[in-house]
Amino acid sequence: MCLTAIRLGIAATLPIGDDEAYYWEWSRHLAAGYVDHPPAVAYFVWAAVHTLGRTPLAVHAAAVLLSFGTSLGLYALAREITGREAAARWSVVLLNLIPVFDAAALVTAPDAPLFFFWVLTLLAAWRAAYGGALRAWLASGVWLGLALLSKYMAAALPVSIGLWLALSPARRRWLVRPEPYAAGAVALALFAPVVWWNARHHWISFVFTALGTSGWTTGGDARYFLSTQFVYLGPVLFPALVGALAVAARRGLGHAAGTTPADAGSEGWRFLAVTGWPVVLGTAAASLLVQAKPHWSAPGYLAAVIALAAIAAERPRQAWSRAGAWAAGLAAGITAALAIMFHALPWLASWLLPPQLDPAMNYYGWSEAGPAIAAVAEREARGSFFVTSDWYQVMAPFDFSTGGRVPSTTITGDDQYRFWARLDTLRGRDGLFIRDNRQTYDIDLEQVCESLDVGPSVPLMRRGVVIRTLDLIWCRRFSGHPAPRLAPYRWRPDVGGPARRLRPA
Repeated sequence: MCLTAIRLGIAATLPIGDDEAYYWEWSRHLAAGYVDHPPAVAYFVWAAVHTLGRTPLAVHAAAVLLSFGTSLGLYALAREITGREAAARWSVVLLNLIPVFDAAALVTAPDAPLFFFWVLTLLAAWRAAYGGALRAWLASGVWLGLALLSKYMAAALPVSIGLWLALSPARRRWLVRPEPYAAGAVALALFAPVVWWNARHHWISFVFTALGTSGWTTGGDARYFLSTQFVYLGPVLFPALVGALAVAARRGLGHAAGTTPADAGSEGWRFLAVTGWPVVLGTAAASLLVQAKPHWSAPGYLAAVIALAAIAAERPRQAWSRAGAWAAGLAAGITAALAIMFHALPWLASWLLPPQLDPAMNYYGWSEAGPAIAAVAEREARGSFFVTSDWYQVMAPFDFSTGGRVPSTTITGDDQYRFWARLDTLRGRDGLFIRDNRQTYDIDLEQVCESLDVGPSVPLMRRGVVIRTLDLIWCRRFSGHPAPRLAPYRWRPDVGGPARRLRPA
């Protein structure tokens, strides 16, 4: 509870991020699916904003409260699997020391509901396999369906649970009984609206998930993925978590099964191994082919957290050697210090770091810049107008800062905005284009605008210091067609002249 209160305090002071603003936009256009992800995060943001108002606190609060729920679920799961209260308590402590789970507790994204429903699915499946009641299996199906509505990564859950049942002599009988399949039917029924939405939109979300990632790179980068695991999971905890999963596999796959939840024995270790390793190894394999994101492996480490806590709790303190006790204490101290620094960073960074080194730099400045850009649009437009950009990370913060009162869309037609404001309905209007120089790709505005005029520049400020400048360009009489993307290029307007250099030389 204390940590949750601290996180709510941070949430009240931290500006909204660009992806969070995008999910707020989703909450304004509730649907059964979106280009990037399933819809759960949009509904959580909608509930938070309608409860607390359109504030950064409301958007962040969704992640904070979901993280609290994840901790409670992990505590219950660890206690039932290990039969040890100490292991359950240490599982919660370890979870909240790991950077990727700390980030998911502050920044609202699909991972926050995924972690919550992932843990509840595992807990319900464990109870169902031991209890045997149909309602327990149906509960696991409900949680699985909600996990699938959070992120497609949840498709790994039935694979892991089915593998556990197949490898467990005592639980294998469930594979020929109808209850698990009834649970699967419930999950599919909850997920059916996402399938329906995709079917109506040319399977766009499924295609983006399956193929879109490979478009971000010419190949995999396993070294990048491996190195970032030390950052996202912690330099001390990452090897410890992998080691704990290795211990779980050795103990769980090499011995006979336990017979009761309290005497989980090798059964508990087997459960932790098969609900952890498939995701961890799967994402590592994906990094050989595509630019795998570092947080993709995180759900697999939820089982590793319990395994590590169980290993640490199984020996009394006096049984540790002096060297082992010192090593464990040093590792715990380093990990705790890093966790404290992580939580303090949003408060301290703006005071101690220059803007260029502030990890939350891109969060600042929109509350003033957005209304300023809207004022330029209203003042200089020649008739009907809209505000646009080539990047949703620009458009969404602008919309959040203005409350969505200004007509807006991205001009490339390749993200969720295409469904909210069709470009052909904007034909003939003036578009005020926001150029953010963080974007690595340029677009060919000359192909979709009758003429171009250089507008003013608007600074993004943090504590009176200019973080970066947004260039404004008037697209006169927009054609209504998507603007084509070009090769990486950093555009600068000609000094004293019109903005003509919008394509690479």
